[in-house]
Amino acid sequence: MSTWIRKRFDGIGLTQSPPGPHLPALQNRYRGTVLLCIDVSYSMDGERLAQAIEGGVAFLAEADEERYDCGLILWSSQIVRYLPPDLPHAEIVAGLRAASADGGTDVVPALLQCKDLYGPMTGDRVVCIFSDGEIPRVDEAERVARELCAMGVRIVVRGLGPRAAGTLSRLTCPGSDSDDRQVIVDVADIRAGIASMAGGLAKKGRG
Repeated sequence: MSTWIRKRFDGIGLTQSPPGPHLPALQNRYRGTVLLCIDVSYSMDGERLAQAIEGGVAFLAEADEERYDCGLILWSSQIVRYLPPDLPHAEIVAGLRAASADGGTDVVPALLQCKDLYGPMTGDRVVCIFSDGEIPRVDEAERVARELCAMGVRIVVRGLGPRAAGTLSRLTCPGSDSDDRQVIVDVADIRAGIASMAGGLAKKGRG
């Protein structure tokens, strides 16, 4: 099992039956939310997208098993599909499996959507981003990423090849745990690379 899961429920005992008015606040403290952001630009057509879908399905399955709320953003030059984390797991997976490739590459709208969602939220909030190419508007993307980091959001990235991973690495939070798996070497490794973002989220403590 991957070590990225920070939320554990065995430390919260039932203290009142029926639960009192403060239970939601206590649950929020220990809950986690993940937004999986996958590049579906034109260059992802074919085997790249097929690998990305399978890797995303594996990642979402593990997060759901650990009771994380999981959302999905498919992005190209804009947000192609956004499925918020309050939807059923099966609907998120179906939306991922229905992905198709088209358009350019611009991660900024996806980052802004993450910021809008996470702004009023508490608990462990994570953004996981995959792309197969260099990120244009990387300065703007980095600016929004820093705002997310200042909110306490964790950002994990995977890029196909060193150039994609190099620009994506600028989005990770300063002082975050080192992650030596940001570079996905080959198209055949995309599935495992996306699934491995779970391990890249490793961090001690609950936060």
